[in-house]
Amino acid sequence: MHESFIGKRIAELLVLKQLSAEQVSEDLGQSKVYIDKIITNEILPSMCMFLAICDYLELSPAEFFTE
Repeated sequence: MHESFIGKRIAELLVLKQLSAEQVSEDLGQSKVYIDKIITNEILPSMCMFLAICDYLELSPAEFFTE
């Protein structure tokens, strides 16, 4: 799996769930550009934040990695 998978997968899920990166970032208590930075591969989320993102998107980590 390539490093960019996480950002691409989050972008895909946001489209499917009709969510904005800015809103998800704010709802998770992060800066407005946090999810955008993940999507553009500037940063990777910590494990704790990855689990919070999965929870927010109502996915298990296994479901996240199942395209």
